[in-house]
Amino acid sequence: MSSLQILQKENTEGDLVILFTGQINEDSDFSSLETLEGQKLILDLDGITHINSCGIRDLIEFQKSNFKFDAVIYKNCPQVIVEQMNIVSGFIHPNGVVESFYAPYFNQAKDNELKILIFPSEVVGGKAPVKKDDDGNELEFDDIEAQYFNFLKG
Repeated sequence: MSSLQILQKENTEGDLVILFTGQINEDSDFSSLETLEGQKLILDLDGITHINSCGIRDLIEFQKSNFKFDAVIYKNCPQVIVEQMNIVSGFIHPNGVVESFYAPYFNQAKDNELKILIFPSEVVGGKAPVKKDDDGNELEFDDIEAQYFNFLKG
């Protein structure tokens, strides 16, 4: 049985927002989303902790068959989702755009890794935006920029 939970709500602008939490795998059931329609669908993926190859395939096929929206917005994409956007063709819906995503940074002063929410507009020339901790120490981007931000080219 899948640990994926799907919650539907509407935001203040009347857009349909879908919150995903848990794992997307071969047991994930997207059927509660089959009859959704509208102008804009916002997929808030902040709660996704894992996705496997079967889950990727099923999600892509489900989006192709069922998402009849003028715009599909991917919001709060965790690193596990960004990695799939970079390597799996068709992961992002044809009418889709990434609004925000998490990127890995390392804080040398505190010797810990952080996931920081960033927006595509902050990535200029394929370079990670400069981020600082609460003490003003500059954080180090903790991945290969050309690979991590590749999904932004599409």
